[in-house]
Amino acid sequence: MEIDVFATLNGIPDEAINNKTTIVVDVLRATTTITVALAAGCLEVIPVLSPEEAIEMRGRLEDERVLLGGERNAVKIPGFDLGNSPLEYTAEVVAGKRLIMTTTNGTRAIRRAAGGRQVVLGAMINAPAVARHVAAATTDITIVCAGTRDRFSLEDFLTAGLIVAELTDQGDFSLRDGALTARDYYYSHHSDLATAMKASFHGRLLAELGLEADMDFCAQVGTSDLVPVYSGGVIKKVG
Repeated sequence: MEIDVFATLNGIPDEAINNKTTIVVDVLRATTTITVALAAGCLEVIPVLSPEEAIEMRGRLEDERVLLGGERNAVKIPGFDLGNSPLEYTAEVVAGKRLIMTTTNGTRAIRRAAGGRQVVLGAMINAPAVARHVAAATTDITIVCAGTRDRFSLEDFLTAGLIVAELTDQGDFSLRDGALTARDYYYSHHSDLATAMKASFHGRLLAELGLEADMDFCAQVGTSDLVPVYSGGVIKKVG
């Protein structure tokens, strides 16, 4: 089976996603934050494209358990309960809650991947668990990097390379050029992932906003065994 990596949402052909096992990566910070929220007892996450859609959906659901989370340009959206920092999503805040979430890049990427046979959310914190989960897939595997406003993001490509490396440790896969390049990039930086992440354009933006602690958290490998899966418009944990 093949593994491919697409570095941005631009130009991904439908055949690379439809009926494939698809892994969506937005390590800074949506896929990390969603993983943390579900691990903390959040019941489900509903990804939407805009703040207006999130607010409308909350009103329509009429469920007091619903929280709104998300960001625009890395900053919490006015009127929302939570931003996009994984450090905010503690059990005290999200356990037993439903979360409607919109982010600049990550939720767009998740929605773009909806045609996959299985859509899994990957980050550094759960990369080994994601690889174990999808290694037995009977379809080709496509890793979709959310990027930053449709541009290439080093931190997502680095995370994709980590996942490719974990997958090739699990079995015999054929790597297309995107996957091969991502894995090589990860190998060249695996000894200090946090520094590589902070050197990226998005990493420098978060640093200017005082969010270095978020990046240190997001750069941890294998601290969570939780695998989020997107199906039917909702993200829940496997099992």
